[in-house]
Amino acid sequence: MGLLVLSLSVPGNPAPTAQASERGFVVRQARIFDGRRLRSAQDVWVEAGRIRAVGKRLRTPPGTAETDAAGDTLLPGLIDSHTHDWGDSTKQALLFGVTTELNQAAPPAFLAERRRAEAAGEAFDSAALLSAGNVVTPPKGHGTEYGLAVPTLAGPREAQAFVDARIAEGSDYIKIILEDGRACGRQFARLSNEELAAAVTAAHARGKLAIVHITTQEDARIAVAAGADGIAHLFADVPPRPEVIALLARRHAFAITTLTVVQSVLGTLSGPLLLADPRVAAAASKDAEAQMRKPMSMRCAGSLAHAFAAVREMRKAGIPILAGTDAPAPGSWNGASLHQELELLVKAGLSPSEALAAATSVPARTFGLKDRGRIAPGLRADLLLVRGDPTRDITSTRDIVAIWKAGVLLSRPTFR
Repeated sequence: MGLLVLSLSVPGNPAPTAQASERGFVVRQARIFDGRRLRSAQDVWVEAGRIRAVGKRLRTPPGTAETDAAGDTLLPGLIDSHTHDWGDSTKQALLFGVTTELNQAAPPAFLAERRRAEAAGEAFDSAALLSAGNVVTPPKGHGTEYGLAVPTLAGPREAQAFVDARIAEGSDYIKIILEDGRACGRQFARLSNEELAAAVTAAHARGKLAIVHITTQEDARIAVAAGADGIAHLFADVPPRPEVIALLARRHAFAITTLTVVQSVLGTLSGPLLLADPRVAAAASKDAEAQMRKPMSMRCAGSLAHAFAAVREMRKAGIPILAGTDAPAPGSWNGASLHQELELLVKAGLSPSEALAAATSVPARTFGLKDRGRIAPGLRADLLLVRGDPTRDITSTRDIVAIWKAGVLLSRPTFR
């Protein structure tokens, strides 16, 4: 398909290059969501890929490129805390303003190539990627059913060596699968509680976060009781129990939501709902649309209302809530679906500002990404400029004006 390239800033901007970022630019009079709160109209000055200053009527060197953003909102680049990646998925993510993906399972060779490209300055058109790499799962466990040869954990005594091998492959954190499939009409071998605890301990012994995939509330309880730092997916099988929420709060555990895929596995495919918004459809490729309309191969027991209630109770308890999508699972797409996740979080009971924090400052703090997730001097210039005010209407994040990764402007195509 032919691509029509939209101009996203002042006329005459060159194609994105590292050299272009060195010259610097200033965004004038933008309403700013800094990752935590909304600030009145101010300027943001960027040099050498970093935010140089934030303030009113900033004085910049002659010749600094300027973008008039009056009436628009400048956000930190979005962070999707649960993705899977292959092919050009990181490019697809950046097209929708997701500048960092926290991948929760991917082949080490793919990760190595993405890291090489990032280090070589060849990835200004792609989201930055951190990953769990190969997951911790038993023989015939969830994660082994996709036809790829993956390592499996055979017993608790092997846990440290298994985790060490994942770290040697490049895993930034450790993802552990606690799943037997029964809630979704499937059957998988499941880690024993001893294997789970050993894997968590092994991750912590190497200073790595231990994130546990769960589907049910009981598995969330078991995971956190075993020392997990966070759970991947919200449970929707039953309403949240006060003692489980209290356990997560007491253990300072976090939750990655993936309401997009939860909604899909409960019977309402998320993708077609998102594609009904022309702001998304205009930037969705043919492949994206096909995947977003692709039906789920399974149906899980439960109710979206239970997952929404879990969000509300976690919010009250002060549990960190991280926006993640599980893209590109059927019914979702890298980048695009994070905007739907934000809408679902607001429907669940977060304020728009809290939902935006769940996709910016909260995951950055949780995963130790000190250089992103906020708009402040010295941080990476990962920025998203949108029309309107997403702290009032969360769907305004879909009305994208411009995207910068490390200060480099992305030329964003439209497929319609």
